[in-house]
Amino acid sequence: MLALRDTAVSVYWRTVRAIMRTAETILETMHQRGWRITGPRRAIVEYVLAQDGPFSAEEIFRALRRRQPTIGRATVFRTLDLLAELGVVERIHHPSGVHRYVVGGDGHRHHVVCIRCGAVAEFAGCNLEAVLAQVADQTHFRILGHWLEVSGLCQLCQRESAVPSS
Repeated sequence: MLALRDTAVSVYWRTVRAIMRTAETILETMHQRGWRITGPRRAIVEYVLAQDGPFSAEEIFRALRRRQPTIGRATVFRTLDLLAELGVVERIHHPSGVHRYVVGGDGHRHHVVCIRCGAVAEFAGCNLEAVLAQVADQTHFRILGHWLEVSGLCQLCQRESAVPSS
């Protein structure tokens, strides 16, 4: 049992060190671009990298405010903008009108968002080359990239919609 616990602790600390190295890399990139690296900004980067699902600026603010009472909402929003610029996070348009964010993954990704509960799922592949070529022909723009977000009802909300109310 002790060996199992020691292994779990070892895996935990390896994970923490990996996150910190990534956070340090991001912070170093921010510093190289001339952005100030403050305690609150460092805390925001570390918090963001620890997230598995979508999160909002307000959630970050509330979570970090308990540990760092001097952190401001504007710092959270500005840091998220910088992280989006670096490709560390991606903005998701939430049905509530409030932006949510996810940690950016490897490769080209898109999201589908539930219009009822706000659940987000990521998907790869969009096969838009023909559509983008048509857009370029019609508008005379040189297309440099695209962003695709699909909305719908997640499985849970579909099931809840199918259950008759009593």
